[in-house]
Amino acid sequence: MNKKYILIAFIFATLTSIAENKPDSIRNVQLGEIEVNSLKETSPQQTPISSTKISTFQINKYQIENIRDLSSIVPNFFIPDYGSAMSTTSYIRGIGSRNSGQSMGLYVDNVPYFEKSTFDFDFYDICQIEVLRGSQGTLYGRNAEGGIVNIYTLSPLNYQGTKLSLTGGNYGSVNAKLAHYAKLSDNFGISASGYYNHDNGFFTNAYTGKAADDLTSEGGRVKLDWKINPKFNAQYAFNLDHVDQGAFPYGKYDLATNTVAQPNFNDTSSYTRTVITNSLFLQYKTKNVVLSSTTSHQYYSDDMRMDLDYSTANNMALEQIQKQNAFNEEINLKSNTKNDYQWSFGATGFIQTIDMNSPLDMKNYHLTIPGFYNTNNKGVAVFHQSTYNNLLVDGLSLTAGLRLDYENVDLDYNTYIDQVPTVKFQGNESVSFTEFLPKMSLKYAWTDRQFVYATASRGYKTGGFNVQMFSDLLTNRMMGGNQNPDVRNTILYKPEYSWNYELGGQCLTFNDHLKTSISLFYINVDNMQLAKIFSSTSGRVITNAGQVESKGLELSMDANLGSGFSVLMNYGYSNATFKNYTDTLKSYSNIGTPVYTPVDYKGKYVPYAPQNTLSLSGTYQHSFKHSIIDGLMATVQYTGIGKIYWTEANDISQNFYSLINTKVAVTKGAFGLELWAKNLFNTEYNAFYFYSGGNFGQAGKPMELGATIKCEF
Repeated sequence: MNKKYILIAFIFATLTSIAENKPDSIRNVQLGEIEVNSLKETSPQQTPISSTKISTFQINKYQIENIRDLSSIVPNFFIPDYGSAMSTTSYIRGIGSRNSGQSMGLYVDNVPYFEKSTFDFDFYDICQIEVLRGSQGTLYGRNAEGGIVNIYTLSPLNYQGTKLSLTGGNYGSVNAKLAHYAKLSDNFGISASGYYNHDNGFFTNAYTGKAADDLTSEGGRVKLDWKINPKFNAQYAFNLDHVDQGAFPYGKYDLATNTVAQPNFNDTSSYTRTVITNSLFLQYKTKNVVLSSTTSHQYYSDDMRMDLDYSTANNMALEQIQKQNAFNEEINLKSNTKNDYQWSFGATGFIQTIDMNSPLDMKNYHLTIPGFYNTNNKGVAVFHQSTYNNLLVDGLSLTAGLRLDYENVDLDYNTYIDQVPTVKFQGNESVSFTEFLPKMSLKYAWTDRQFVYATASRGYKTGGFNVQMFSDLLTNRMMGGNQNPDVRNTILYKPEYSWNYELGGQCLTFNDHLKTSISLFYINVDNMQLAKIFSSTSGRVITNAGQVESKGLELSMDANLGSGFSVLMNYGYSNATFKNYTDTLKSYSNIGTPVYTPVDYKGKYVPYAPQNTLSLSGTYQHSFKHSIIDGLMATVQYTGIGKIYWTEANDISQNFYSLINTKVAVTKGAFGLELWAKNLFNTEYNAFYFYSGGNFGQAGKPMELGATIKCEF
């Protein structure tokens, strides 16, 4: 796609909007739907950043059932579908790494989710999803350098009624959702919702003849919303999610044909997880200020089991059991006037503890390596943002912000070899990070929501400790290697830093029938965290990989063609390459001695990050009078992703591939019937590749067909 023509199209649309000079009325917010605005932004309606808002109607239309499905509609946003529910690695604008901490922040009703192991859950009861791309460190802090996903659930004060849906499909797919929202008085409401989801899996383990990735998940949410008085509102939410699945259906990857065989392993590969979240939101609003507080506690426990040789050989198997408790408090105070000067202050603090029991069974060496790791993270931050509107001239605004972020990571470790109890490591390590995260934006708006902007912002991904390295330290000591290694420097990895520079704009033209958004970005990353396989085990550790630069663009066009027809296009291009990264590859000579070869990856593409994301969809809607049905909606959606390089050397890759999803829905009164398909033409592609003593991967999911019955009253 020629970027020159994209820019010409945007400039033409912009000039047309200036000539028309028409006020904005956002067409793509469905009548009766609720739009939620950020608690933190000083100008939420005209925020000078790249963002995508997805309504309840769009969530249903585009079959967005979990966070991975956002890849089909949000430009330069990609979460591959592989592994298990804990394998939720995001790539936004080429920024991300599959084994380090997340580069994307997730908030549900203003509650932060600290671990990406909790990101993948079933979407239900949702009012709106907001995806902010580019570094959001000033307002959101750590681990938000790629962007933020804000999810808002329905409030019983804004919506009342009952929703029921039942879905069935191939591969044993069964899904049920039920929600009820009620006002018990004019100022107090309660809602209760729940879901059940099951499928028989898409891949068969050749060793057992049974499904390798069958899944069952269930959960529920209770929300109480109380408008205590016209100025004071309180909201309590309880959320439970549970998943139990066959996991990591990896098969041998054939380099000659770029195909993945069916899984074939003998040890248990599974994942179970329970997440419980409690939160209390308080807001006090006057004509001048809004004061809000979000208090939350999130508990999760999970049990991951993996056949580490991914074959029928009895080499290695791992079990990893984790328990997390995370407490978070955030207070925001912001202006609530129509003055030209708008401001926001905030303070936040958190405590997160993770207890991990991670025994490694090295069957090929007849060794068992227990590992007990207790991590205690705590942090505080203060931040401020100001916006000056109509600065010097009407329509020109300046936004500036700064955040001071402090975090301490404390690790207690106790690991040893069962068969050789004298070979052990036990102790404590601690590290702290203090970061300043500034942001500055200039915006010029000639009408409401028709503007251009320039933004510069800094972000960072926190550092920590590689507990996987202890297996190497133990085996090296047992084999007569370094008896007193530098444990701290061996297991420590540094934070990742980035500067994000962005030019963009948004306009509505042709009597508000066409909404166009465009952004051009350049990101410079220092100490990028990448996954690396270490020598004596198949475990992966985090290493800092020098410098990376990512540059590209995003273009969205949403058009109402009239007579019930509408089209939507989202395109993202990201060129993420290493500016400076050298590594050392280990091999062995003919006589068995190790040989170390330096490798320079300068100019190579960052692995696992797609270069292009493209979404095209067309929708037809029609209402009938005096007919057997009341309404009809038909949607066809095209999604294209690629090219994806799987290695730093860029020698193995997945070419650009295309998927087609369709849905036809009819309604009659309170009832609806939907017929749908995903990957309609059964496109074959690879969702994942890795090297671990051999080449392995996971194929993409095949065609899915199903039907959904809905009732809303």
